[in-house]
Amino acid sequence: MNGPRQQSDELVELRHRQAATGQENEQLQTALEDMTRRLDALAEENSSLQAERRELINDNAHLRHLLAQSHARYLEAQVSVGRNARRPQTGLEGEISILNEELQVSLEELQVTAEELENANAALRLANETLEKQVAERTASLNLAVAERDALIGRKDLLIREVDHRVKNSLQMVMSLLRIQARSAADAATRQALQTAVMRIQAIAQVHSMLYARNSAEGVAFHEYLDEICTFLGETLGVDGRRRRLEVEADAIEVPTDLAVPLALITAELVTNAFRHAFADEAGSVRVCFRRSAGGGVELTVADDGCGLPPDFDWYRGSGLGLQVVKAMAEQVGGRLDVARQDGTRFTLKLPLPMTP
Repeated sequence: MNGPRQQSDELVELRHRQAATGQENEQLQTALEDMTRRLDALAEENSSLQAERRELINDNAHLRHLLAQSHARYLEAQVSVGRNARRPQTGLEGEISILNEELQVSLEELQVTAEELENANAALRLANETLEKQVAERTASLNLAVAERDALIGRKDLLIREVDHRVKNSLQMVMSLLRIQARSAADAATRQALQTAVMRIQAIAQVHSMLYARNSAEGVAFHEYLDEICTFLGETLGVDGRRRRLEVEADAIEVPTDLAVPLALITAELVTNAFRHAFADEAGSVRVCFRRSAGGGVELTVADDGCGLPPDFDWYRGSGLGLQVVKAMAEQVGGRLDVARQDGTRFTLKLPLPMTP
C-alpha cells in the first residue's frame, strides 16, 4: 500500500528539484550574459586604448625626427660660426660681424626649438607610460572577466551533470517501485500496464544515463541509444532471437537532447505495441531504422512482419495510451508520422529539421 504514495512523493520531490535547478540555471544564464557584455565593453575599450597608444608612438617618432634635424642644424651653425671667427680680418669686417650676429640669433632660436622638442618628447614618454599602464590594467580586468565567465560556465556544466545524475537516480527508484508493484499485482492487465510504465521511464532514464556518462547536455548519439534501449526492450518483451527477433539499423547521428527524449518514447511505444499485438502466438520480427533523409532531416522507422492493423482501424484516432503518446511526441518534435499496412505494419516518423551531425 505504501508503494504508490512513495512513488508519488518521489515524483513530487523530483519536480521540486527540477524547478529549483531551472531557477538556478536561469540565474547562471543571466550572470553569464552580463559577463559577456562586460567582456565586449572591455575589449572595445582596450582596442581604443591600443589605437591611441599607436598614435602617440607615431607622434613621438615624428618629434624625435624633428629633434634630430634640429641638433644637426645647430651643430652646422656652430661649426660655421667657429670658422668665421677664425677668419682673418678684412675690409668686410662689418658685414662679417653682422652675419655672425644673425647666425648667433639663429643658434639661439634653434636652441629654444630643441628645448621645446625635448620637453614635448618627455611629455610624450610620460603619456606613453600612462597609456601602457592603463592598457595593462584593462588587460588584467579583461582576463579577470574571462576567468569569471569560465568559472560560471564550469559551474553551469557541473550543475547540469548533477541534475542528470539526480534525475537518473530518481527514475531508477521509480522503476524499482513499479517493478515491485507489478510483481505483487494479481491482475494481468495491471501487471502489463505497470510493465509498460517501466519501459517508458527506462526510455527516458537511458537518455539521462548517456548524458551523464558523456558529461554533455547538448546532444545524444542516438544510434548508440537505439542499441541500448532495444536491448532492454527485447529482454523485457521476451525476444529470444529465434521466434522473435528485434533488429536495429542506425546511422551515426547525434540529436539534440530536447529531441532525444521524444524519439526515445516513440521508439519504446512502437516496439512494445509491435511485439504485443502484431504476432499473437506466431513467430515474427521487428525492425528499427534511423537514417538521414534526402531533405537534410532524419527518418525513424519501426516495422514488423506481423498480421498488420485491421482495415477499419484508425491509429490516429485510437484511444490507446501508447498511440496517444506516439502522436503527442511526434507533434512535439514537429515531425510527420506515416503508416504503411503492407507486409505487416510500418510506422515512419520524418523530421524535416536538420539534426546535429
